[in-house]
This record gives sequence, C-alpha cells and structure tokens, in this order.
Amino acid sequence: MSPRALSEQAFEFGGWRVEPARGLLSALDGRVEAHLEPRLMDLLLLFAGSAGRVLGKDEIIEAVWGGRAVGDDTLAAAVSRLRRALGETRERRYIETLPKRGYRLVMAQAAAQGAARARPEAPPKAAALVTQGRAALAAPFAAAQAQARLYFEAAVTEAPGWAPAHVGLAETLAAQHLAGQGASGQGLLAAAKASAQAAVGLDPELARAWSALGLVTLFADRDFAAADAALRRALVLDPNHAAARRHRALAFAAVGRFVEAERESRKAVDLEPVSLAARGALLQILMTARRYRQAVAAANEALALSPLASEGWYAKGWACVLLGDIPAGAEALLRGLELWGLDRAQLDALRATYGAAGFPAFCAGGADLFETQKVMFTPRLTDIAFLRAAAGQPDQAFAALEAAAAQDDPYLVFLPYLAYCDPLHDDPRWPRLLGRVRFVR
Repeated sequence: MSPRALSEQAFEFGGWRVEPARGLLSALDGRVEAHLEPRLMDLLLLFAGSAGRVLGKDEIIEAVWGGRAVGDDTLAAAVSRLRRALGETRERRYIETLPKRGYRLVMAQAAAQGAARARPEAPPKAAALVTQGRAALAAPFAAAQAQARLYFEAAVTEAPGWAPAHVGLAETLAAQHLAGQGASGQGLLAAAKASAQAAVGLDPELARAWSALGLVTLFADRDFAAADAALRRALVLDPNHAAARRHRALAFAAVGRFVEAERESRKAVDLEPVSLAARGALLQILMTARRYRQAVAAANEALALSPLASEGWYAKGWACVLLGDIPAGAEALLRGLELWGLDRAQLDALRATYGAAGFPAFCAGGADLFETQKVMFTPRLTDIAFLRAAAGQPDQAFAALEAAAAQDDPYLVFLPYLAYCDPLHDDPRWPRLLGRVRFVR
C-alpha cells in the first residue's frame, strides 16, 4: 500500500472522483475507471492543489520526483500520460503547457474542486490557547515544552474539530521525544502520531499537519518512504514551509543521503535566515555528514546572530576538534558548557585538566560533570557517550549508548555515520549495539 493511503481522502476533480489511497480515477457517471501509478497520482495531487497557478519545472520535480535529476522529456511524458488518463481533448482541457514557464491547471471546475477546502473560523478561546502554546514551544526548555503541552491539550478539549490544535499538540509531543524526555519515547511518539493524523484528517490541506505527520512517522515507524511522502505533501501545499524542509533533511540524513539532506536544510535556512532552529538543524546535518569546515562556517553564522547560542558553540567545538584544531575546539566547548550552566569553578577545573593532561582527560572530566551536575539543559546519554569515547573510556561509552538504545533515543538513528563513535568501531560490542537500534529504512 502506498504511504498516501495513511490519510489522503477522496475528492472530485472535473468529471472524476480521485481516490489517492487506491491510486484510482473513477468517472462520476460510473462508466470509466482507471488506475494511476504512484508518480502520476502525485502529479495529479500537485495540479489539484495548485488553484490554477503556474507550476514551474523545479517545483514539479521537487514535489513528484523528490528533487532528483529529471529531464524535460521525462517530465513532459509524465504530464502527457496524466492528460491521457484524464481523457483530455481539445474541447475538454485540464493542463496547459506554458513554454519556458511550466504547466497550469486550466479547467476552472477542476481548480475549484482541487483547491484547499474552506477552513472553519478559528474558535477564539482555542486560538488563544494555540498562540500561547506556540510561544511556550519556542523556548528549548523541558518546563516550557510541558507548559506548551498543557496549552495544546486545553485547545483540543476546547475545539476537538479544529486541526491547528491537534497539530500543536503533535509538534509538542514530538519535541519532548526529540529532547529525550520520558523513560521511553514510544508513548510520546504514539500520541504525537495520533494527533498528527487527527490534524490531517480534519484538514488535509494544512501543510503544517503533514509536516508534523512526516516527522513523527520518521521516528515512530522508522519508515523513510512514508515519512517522505507526508513531507512532500506538505511541500506541495506550501513549498516555503521551513519546518517541512528541516524534517525532510533529517529524514535524508537518517538514511545517509547527505547531499539531499544538506540541500533541504539550507533551503530551510534561506526561508528563515534568523531562525536558530533552522541553523541548528543545518549544523546537525553537516556534523553527521562529516563536513566539518562547513560546520564551523555555519556555526560562526549562527553565533553572529546569537552569541549566546550554546548549541552553536558546542557544535563549533566538536567541528574544530574533528578538524584537528583541538585548542580552538576545547575553548568553544567550554563556552558552550558555560552557556549550559556550568559555573566558573567547574569551567576553570576543566580548562586546567585540559592544560595538564590533554583532550581525553578534558572529555572525561566533562562526562563526569554531565553525569553528576545539574545544568540548564539535561545532557543526553549520547552526549555522555561521545565524551567517554573521546576520553578513551569504551566501557562507559558503551554503557551510555546501551542505555540510550533502551530509551529509543532518536539521535541513535544517525549512529552509523557519527565520527564521535569512530573509536568504538573495532570493539566487538559495536555490531551488537547496532543490532539493538531501530534504524530508518
């Protein structure tokens, strides 16, 4: 079954009833029925949602072929096959070719039927709760996420038929899972997926709902195809949806497709140039792809916007270390740790340890602090594991990674690609650990 069968609903298009889940076109008079291959159905969905605007070649390829290299002849042939399937004639036209510009849906009836459904007016009390929830969710703290969840749950109770309330709850539950909250992320993910599916069911034309569904599908089911189908649907509805770009970058990185991951992540930064979330996601992609010089440059750009961005300093530190510039890396890591809440005495002790015994001892000291001290951000088990690996403490590194695997830590989907774990690869415990992790397929 195609991933679109998860939630796309049937609709009327000209003289046809379209059932995306079944790949089926049925004439409204019942006399003709045709099956569309998945790519042609994606193309039809793109035109149906375009409301008659011109669709350029790049937009069509992005939505239907996932941005892969496709020639003009291939695109033209696909449009031609779709026209034949729709039974287009000179008198009954659906799609117009505009030389050097692209294609356009020209049948007024089809455009009206394929456009976004009118959305109900936002219930005032629920809308206010959603606004408060989004404001709370913007702060990267566990307490703020917990508060956001309360706002969105109240919004869902107030207006159970309003999709944005469900979207907000799905995004919050996903954020809590990605932050490593809870003994196991599966409960959060299951609830997040249910909320995202509810949002899509209530408003299939809401790009934010599809974006949330794509993200939670990626981590709940570890299913790249299903996640990417939802994210591509979000981008068909809104090509400028930055969150969908970020989520798609994570999906590509999780299966080792780093060129596409970086492309999507940079598009998100272009769309939201002052968003630290977008820049942080780009840093994560570059570090996972082992593009350390580019990561240092991206970190510097983020820090130029916000010198107090702890994640920017921390990523820059590791990038410098992995490039071989350990002194600069250690100083950047110390700055990140300072912004995470370590006090001056602890920072001075770490700096002295580095000066006396080198970077491995520095990493061991940092891991000790992460395991014993309270900081502004709760350190992940993977952060501790990476420090232990760099410190030459494989037993403790594997213990932290095993604990992370037991909690289904989402960051482990990138484990095969992370340079932090290179010192562990020759250990016989490494393949056993990989066997315990749920990877994206």
